[in-house]
Amino acid sequence: MFKKKINIFFSIAKQILFAVFCFLISKSYSQNYFQQRVDYKIDVKLDDVKHELTASETIVYTNNSTSDLAYIYFHLWPNAYKDLNTAFAKQLLENGDSKFYFSKDEDKGYIDQLDFRVNGTSAMLIPDAQNNDIAKLVLNEPLKPGAKITITTPFHVKIPNGMFSRMGHEKQQYQITQWYPKPAVFDKDGWHQFPYLDQGEFYSEFGSFDVSITVPDNYVVGATGNLQDQSEKLWLDRKADETKAKEKFADTDSFPKSSEQTKTLHYKQDSIHDFAWFCDKRYNVMKSEVKLPHTHRKVTTWVLFTNGQAPLWKDAVKYVNDALYYYSLWNGDYPYNNCTAVDGALSAGGGMEYPTITVISATGDAFELDDVITHEVGHNWFYGILGSNERIHPWMDEGINTYNENRYLSAKYPHAKLIGERTFKHDFFHLNKYPHLYEHYISYVFNAAVNLDQPCELPADQYTKLNYAADVYAKTGLLFNYLLSYLGAETMDKAMQKYYETWKFKHPQPDDLRKIMEEVSGKNLSWFFDDMLKTTKKLDYKMLASKKKEDGSYEITLKNTGEINGTVQVSGLTGDSVRSKIWYEGFEGKKVLNFPAGTYSKFKIDAAENMPEINRNNNSIRTTGIFKRARPIGLQPFVGLDDPDKARLSLLPAIGWNNYNKFMLGALFHNISITEKRFEYVMMPLYGFGNKDLAGYGNVFLNFHPDKLFQKIAIGGEASRYAYSQDPFFMDYSKVAPQISFVFRNKEARNPIKHTLLFRSVTVFMDGYNGDYTFSPPVYSRATTNYTINQLLLTRENARVINPYIVTLDVQQSADFAKASVEAKYSLTFKGKKKSLDMRFFAGTFLSSNSSGTLDTRFRMSGWNGYQDYLYDHTFFGRTETTGVLSQQFVERDGGFKIPVYLGQTNKWLAAVNLKSSLPGILPLKLYADFGITDPDARLNNALLYEAGIDLCVVKDIFEVYFPVLLCSDIKQNLDINNVKYAEQIRFTLNINLLNPFNFIKDFKL
Repeated sequence: MFKKKINIFFSIAKQILFAVFCFLISKSYSQNYFQQRVDYKIDVKLDDVKHELTASETIVYTNNSTSDLAYIYFHLWPNAYKDLNTAFAKQLLENGDSKFYFSKDEDKGYIDQLDFRVNGTSAMLIPDAQNNDIAKLVLNEPLKPGAKITITTPFHVKIPNGMFSRMGHEKQQYQITQWYPKPAVFDKDGWHQFPYLDQGEFYSEFGSFDVSITVPDNYVVGATGNLQDQSEKLWLDRKADETKAKEKFADTDSFPKSSEQTKTLHYKQDSIHDFAWFCDKRYNVMKSEVKLPHTHRKVTTWVLFTNGQAPLWKDAVKYVNDALYYYSLWNGDYPYNNCTAVDGALSAGGGMEYPTITVISATGDAFELDDVITHEVGHNWFYGILGSNERIHPWMDEGINTYNENRYLSAKYPHAKLIGERTFKHDFFHLNKYPHLYEHYISYVFNAAVNLDQPCELPADQYTKLNYAADVYAKTGLLFNYLLSYLGAETMDKAMQKYYETWKFKHPQPDDLRKIMEEVSGKNLSWFFDDMLKTTKKLDYKMLASKKKEDGSYEITLKNTGEINGTVQVSGLTGDSVRSKIWYEGFEGKKVLNFPAGTYSKFKIDAAENMPEINRNNNSIRTTGIFKRARPIGLQPFVGLDDPDKARLSLLPAIGWNNYNKFMLGALFHNISITEKRFEYVMMPLYGFGNKDLAGYGNVFLNFHPDKLFQKIAIGGEASRYAYSQDPFFMDYSKVAPQISFVFRNKEARNPIKHTLLFRSVTVFMDGYNGDYTFSPPVYSRATTNYTINQLLLTRENARVINPYIVTLDVQQSADFAKASVEAKYSLTFKGKKKSLDMRFFAGTFLSSNSSGTLDTRFRMSGWNGYQDYLYDHTFFGRTETTGVLSQQFVERDGGFKIPVYLGQTNKWLAAVNLKSSLPGILPLKLYADFGITDPDARLNNALLYEAGIDLCVVKDIFEVYFPVLLCSDIKQNLDINNVKYAEQIRFTLNINLLNPFNFIKDFKL
C-alpha cells in the first residue's frame, strides 16, 4: 500500500514538474517573440509581347524587434532563373531535372532596374556573394526598435518560361509569383535570407498589400486579396454567367489577340505575407460562395480554367467550397473574403499555394483534381495564416496540410481506394483492397524499409527528392492521422483550433505546436514529437500470444520490436468485423495486455491501419487452431503490394528463347514487392522445346540495412541453366554464384555517389563431349567439366543527370590465373545541348597465368561474343554461333572494339579508350572511335590499334548497331586473313539484362 502511495506521489510530482517546465518554456518564448511588419504598395504592368513586367514598389517596414537594424536582406527571386549558377539551377540538376540546364537564354528570367531609396534617399544594395537572388540593403542610418522606414524602388522582370518552376509563362498564360523585391524575415533567430529553390518553399513577413495590375483589357486576372474595381467585378460576374450557361466548351484553346486597350485592376489585402497573380485571355470563370461552419460568414469562391481543362474544372468551384468548409471546421474559420483556384501550366508539382489563391496543373480525373485543389487551398492555413518557416520546418506546412487533406478525402470519399474512386473489374494487383491513405504509407515505407528515409524535422534542401515527398508530406501526414486516431477527433480538433487562434498571422515554431497539443490532450507526447518527427526510428509492434481467461476476457501478449514506444491499438475481430478496440500506452519489450471479454476469432494490432508501422505482417493472431500467427498464402501476379493479411506468392507465366533451347515456357515465382523484404527470391523454371530439357534462373537474397558504414548488405546468390550449343548434340551450362555485396552509406542523403563492394564465387558446370573417330560417323559421349572463379568488384558511381560516371575495379582469380582491370565510363554533357560525348577507359593486367590452363580468360581488344563470356553474366541468343546474325551480338567488355577482330587477345596487359559522340539533328546516330594498345605479341605491326564508325543508337545501352567506317591497317589485315566480309563486321548490342524488371526494382531501391 505504501509503495502504491509512493508511486502515486511520484506520478503527481512528475506531472507538476512537466507542467512547470511547459509554463517556463512558454514564458520564455512569449518574452522573446516578436515579428516585423511589411506593408506593400506595388504598381505593375504586363507586356505580353516581350513577356516582361515593369513595376514600382513602396514598402513601409516596421521594426518590432529590440535590435537596431543596420541593413535589411532582400529576396530578388526572379534572378533564380538568370543562369546556371543559381542555387535553383543547381538543385534542379541534383534532383535529375535538366530542363533549365538545356534551356535557351530567351527562356530564362531575371529582375533588374533596381534603384533603392530609403525615406527618399539613395541606399546601397550589396548583392550576395553566393546567390544573385539575395541582396543586402544597407540603411543610411540604423532603424530603431519600434520605428518605421519607407523603402522604394522601380524594378523590371523578364518572365521565364513556365516549364521550369513556379513563376513563368506558357505563351500568353502567366503565373506571376515570387516576382517583387521582398524583405527576408528577421526574428529572434536572426535573418532568414535564402535563395529561391524548387524544392523548398518560403518564410515571409506579414503585412498588407495594395497592388495595381495593368494588363490588356481582355485578360481574365486572378489575384491575391480583394478586387476593388466595381466594373471588373461586374465583368467577371458576366463571365461567370456565360460559363455557367455553357452546355459544351469549345475544342480550341488558342490564344485570342490581345486587346489594344489596357485596364488597371486594384487589389488589397491585410494580414498576409505574399502576393501572386495569374492571367489568361482564355479563362472561363465560375463563381460561388460557402458559409463557414463556426462564424457562418460567407466567402466568395472562384475558379478560372481553359477549355482544355473544362471537363474536369466545371465542378471545381465545389471543391474549393468543400475545402474551405472542412479546413475551417477542424482548424478554425477562414479569415479572408475570397478564395480562388486557377488552371495553370505549373511545373513545380501538382499545385502551388499563395494567400487566397492557388494554381493547379493538369490532373487525370475529378478525384485527383479535388485532392490537389483541397491540398493547395488548405495551405491558406498551413503556410498562409500559420506562417511557419517552410524552409527550415517544412513538415509544419506540407505535412500537417497533408494530414488535413487525407482527412478531407476520407470524409468526402470514404470508399476511395489507392487509385481514387476507380476500381478494377479484374483486380490482378489487388489495388481495390487498399484505402486511399495507403498511397502515403507506401511512399513512407519504400525508403524507410531500407533505412534510406530521413527525419521529418529537417530543412527542406537537405532531403532527397524522393524523401521530400515521402517524409515531409506522406510520413508527417500519417503521423498526424495516427495522433488523431489516438487522441480522438474532439481532442485533436480542440488542439488544432487553439493552435490556430493562438498563432494565426504569426510565425509558430515546432515547440509552439507541441506545447498546445500536450496542454489540450493532457498527455506527454515526447514519443511523437521527439522520436517520430525528429528521427528515423521505426514503429513496430508484434503480436505474440493470446490467452482466454476464465472470466471470458483475454490476455494479449505484444512485443515492441521497433525503436519507438508509441501508443498501440489492439482490436478484437470476428471474421473481418471489429468488435472491440483499445488504445494502450507505449512500452518497451514484451507486455501482457488485458482485453475485455467477447467472442473473437482473432486479435489484430492496428486493424484500421492508422499506425505508421514499418512492418504490418506480424500484427495478427487467431484465437483457435494451430499456427495461429501464420498468414494464408495469396497469389499475386507481377509485382504487387504487401498484404498484412496474406503471404503473397507471385506467380505468372514466363517465356524465353535462344538458338539452342529454342522456345522456352515456364513459370516465374517470386516474393518481390514494391517495398524490400529481408528475404527475397526469384525462381523461373523453364522447359526448352528445342533441346527438350529443363532450363531457368533463380536467386535468393537476405538483405540487411545497418545504421553505420553500410547502407545495405546482401547475402545470397544466383543460379542458372541453359543450353549453349547443339553441335554435335545439345550441351548445357549450369552456373552457381554465391555472393555478398556491400553498399556503403553516404554521410549526406543528397550525395549522388554510390560505392558498392561485391564478392562472389562463380562455379560453371559445362557439358562437353568426347569423340571416338574410329567409327564412321564418329561416336560422341558426354563429358562434364567445371571451373570456379572468384571475383571482387569495387564500384564508384555518380548517376547525376549531367556528366555521370562509373568506375569499376574488377579482380578475378582461379586455380589457373589472376587478373585485375579498371573500367571507367564518363559522359561529358555538352552545355546547352541534349548531347554528350561518352567516354570509356579500360586497362587490365594479368597478375599470374597458367599457360596449361584450359579456360580462355585472355583480355580481348574486341568486345565479347557469347563464347567469350566465361562468367556467363550476359544473355546471348546465339552464345556459340560463329556465323549469321546471332554471331554478331556482343557486349562492350575489355577493349570494347566494335569490329570482330582477333588481334589483341592477350594474357599480359591491355588498355583501350572508347568514344561516342552524339550527332546534330534528331536521328539516333552517333560517331564512335576506339583506340587500344596491348603487348607486342598480340598485334601485327603497329603499337596503336584503332577503328571508327557510326552507331545506330536505337535505345542507349540496350540496343545499338555499329557500322565500321575507318579501320587501322593491322585490323584490315587481320580481317582479310580471316576473310571477314563487311556485313559480318556489323555488330550489335542487345542487353536483355537491363530490361529485366527485377533489375529496375533492385536499382531503384538503392
